Amino acid sequence: MPLSLNLTTPLQASPEFSGSSFSPRRRIRVSSIVRSDMGIDSNHIPAAPILLPEGPWTQIAGGVTAAKGFKAAGIYGGLRAKGEKPDLALVTCDVDAVSAGAFTKNIVAAAPITYCRKVLDASSLARAVLINAGQANAATGDAGYQDTIECANAVAELLRLSPEAVFIQSTGVIGQRIKKVL
Repeated sequence: MPLSLNLTTPLQASPEFSGSSFSPRRRIRVSSIVRSDMGIDSNHIPAAPILLPEGPWTQIAGGVTAAKGFKAAGIYGGLRAKGEKPDLALVTCDVDAVSAGAFTKNIVAAAPITYCRKVLDASSLARAVLINAGQANAATGDAGYQDTIECANAVAELLRLSPEAVFIQSTGVIGQRIKKVL
């Protein structure tokens, strides 16, 4: 049986907004639907809709491993500050895959971004991507960049690849280096 909550409440002005264009009379509407019979925990977040732009491509059902030759694994590695959600993933391809990157234009970029830019400058082919959610490895200096290289080298050794065929992606707390167990 679905339960529904609709709440309309005035926002309270705080000292940070005094003298600004913030209006305490502005009203917001928050809606949430929770189903008690879904058989899932209360932390479940439904999948976001897939918004595929017009183009010469089509969506393949089945996720990241739907395309032939791709494999993926995700685990809890203890990288997040709280909880025990999966926070480390590895996606691999059996053959060289054409790769590209979309990076920040900001001069301040995390170590994995700097690393991936250099790798893509040398080749547009890759075989693996190691992804972590917990430490962004941003604002970590030369030590953070070395951590990224060590992660790529470890994955490359495990998969018997060149380190240049491995990308590293990180998201999470800025200023924290990637936790590693070597």
